Parts: sequence; structure tokens; C-alpha cells
Amino acid sequence: MLFLLLLPALYAFQNVAARAVQRVHLNLYAVGGFTYLFAALIYAAFLALRPVPLPSLIFYAGLILGALYVITYLLFVPTLADRGVSIMAALCQLSALVPMAGAIFIWHEQPSPLRWAGAILCLIAMPLLTLDRGITDTHLTWRKVLLFAGMIVANGGVLLGFKWFEQLDQPEQLNGLMVTTFATATVLMAVLWPFYHGTATRAVVGWGLACGLCYAGAAVVVVQALRRYGGVVVFPFAEATALAMTVAYAALFWRELPGKAGFVGVAVVTVAAVLINL
Repeated sequence: MLFLLLLPALYAFQNVAARAVQRVHLNLYAVGGFTYLFAALIYAAFLALRPVPLPSLIFYAGLILGALYVITYLLFVPTLADRGVSIMAALCQLSALVPMAGAIFIWHEQPSPLRWAGAILCLIAMPLLTLDRGITDTHLTWRKVLLFAGMIVANGGVLLGFKWFEQLDQPEQLNGLMVTTFATATVLMAVLWPFYHGTATRAVVGWGLACGLCYAGAAVVVVQALRRYGGVVVFPFAEATALAMTVAYAALFWRELPGKAGFVGVAVVTVAAVLINL
């Protein structure tokens, strides 16, 4: 039971930590770079403890996943600043449509009626979340629509990559895949360092370490939870509970409340997150 309860808390921490960093005016891009660095080092330690040869296919997949992580993050930061953590977390849930589409068109899976219902609810929630004026109380523009859509598609690409890895059925390669993924993301964020004016202050490094531990810890916890409860329990519970925890924290401690459209959108996405993961 501990692992099942800990997983949504780790997911929610990833959302809340990003907004907390932004609220104290630290460079969120720099924190992201250190997050990827520490996550790569942690997975490298896991790999060193249980070394497994890294096939070229896993290596190239890690390169692609690392690039998608960075693209998602670069689109996520302005979205977070504009719409707040509650709307952002709900928008990220819409990314579940991408691996679902991949399952249909690539692996020719036939989703259950409940998953179809979840997909339809995602489509209903999408305009509600994008039309919400967020914490900045600004109107929707085509630029913001493109940012939201890009973040959903890029994050969906990450989820699709993990769906592909699951279909590959080589769990012993997980550490190698994650080392390559986070090392690639670290290198890309380092290349972009001058463009986002990164600074390696003690606070930036500290937040990066905390988030890196959270990323690595979530992967360990999800494996342990899946062994005990199975995906049909773990994923719906974790996704819906993490979203609810994120919204509750932002409302209670920061008074960041979505508008009416946003609240309805978050509620619809919460239900959709359960259905689409069943």
C-alpha cells in the first residue's frame, strides 16, 4: 500500500516543485538542466550496480526520448507561468491520447469502451482547459494554442516511447534507457544554457537535486507498485490522485484557482485519466 500512496505524491511533487521554483523567481530552465543531470547520475549508479550491455536500439531510443523531454520542458515553462500549475497538470494528462493512438495505429490494439470514453472526455476537456484565462487572466492567442498543443504532443511522444519500451518486453534495459534519455536531455539543456541565461546558484542546484531524486524515485516506486497491484489499479489511481493533489495544493497554499471553465476541465480530465488507463 505504501508504494501505491507514494507514487501520486511523487508525481504531484514534480508539478508543485516546478511552480514553487517559478514563484521564488529562480531560473526554471536551469533547474530543469540540473534535474536531468542528477537523474542521469542516479540511473547511472543503478546501471553500475546491475550492469547490462546497452543495445544500439535502446541507445537511439534514449536519444529521441531525451530530445522529447527537452522539447516538452521548453514548452512547459511558459505554459506554467501563464496558466498555473493546475491547468498545466491537467493539460499534461491530455497527452495520454498520443500513446492510445499509437496503440491503435501501430500495435493494432482495440481499446475498451471505457478507454474510448476517456479519450472522448479528453477531447471535451481540451477546449475548457485552453479557454481558461489562468493565473495571468489573459486571453487565448494562437501562440498559446500552439504552445499548449506542442506540449501535449511532445509529452505524448515521451509516453509513446515508454509504451514502445513496454512492448519491447526488455525490463532489464530500463536503467540503460533512462541513463541515455536523461544524459541526452542534460547535454541539450547545457547547449541551451547561454540562451536561457542559466546560473548555477546553490538554490538552483538544490532544487535540481530534489527533482532529480523525485524523477528517479518515481520510476522505482512505479515498478514496485506494478508488481503488487497491476497497471489497471496503479495508473488510474496515480494519475487522478496526483492531479487532485496538485490542484488542492495550489488552491490551499497559493490561492491559484482556475476559472469556471478550468475547474470543469480539471474535473473532466480527472475522470478521463481513470478511464483511459483502465
